[in-house]
Amino acid sequence: MDYVELHEDLQRVLEDLIEKSRAMPVIVEGEWDLRALRSLGVDGDVRVLNRGNSILALAESIAREHREAVILTDWDVRGGRLARSLRDALEACGVRHDDELRARLTILCRKDIKDVESLHTFAERVAEMAASRNQQRPSKRYYSDRVARRDIRRRSRP
Repeated sequence: MDYVELHEDLQRVLEDLIEKSRAMPVIVEGEWDLRALRSLGVDGDVRVLNRGNSILALAESIAREHREAVILTDWDVRGGRLARSLRDALEACGVRHDDELRARLTILCRKDIKDVESLHTFAERVAEMAASRNQQRPSKRYYSDRVARRDIRRRSRP
């Protein structure tokens, strides 16, 4: 996938997130995740998980006001566990959960970033690369070849 396609797909996911945040709360892990979403233009209801309350207490507070919620935890192992716990807690409280956006972001950003707080800078970097029409994303082989050439040059110096 080149940067132009990645930029278009990422923009669609972020537009969907902004639209859904106006109708239902978005649950994130921490304060930095909240700041990243605000900088991306998500101005709806965003709930922070790690503020001292339990997962069940957060699910109950959401159930009092809403019937649906978006789960947007990080896409690392800990974020996956939190998402699973949130799903169970929201289902127990009768709230439907939407974790499709998290899955789409995981697919798009898997190799580049692993958390929500890096999403803003990643989106800016992808937009910049797409604007420069850099079609090919550098591969790991490119970087390893570059390092190898650099090391050979260093060793050949007297």
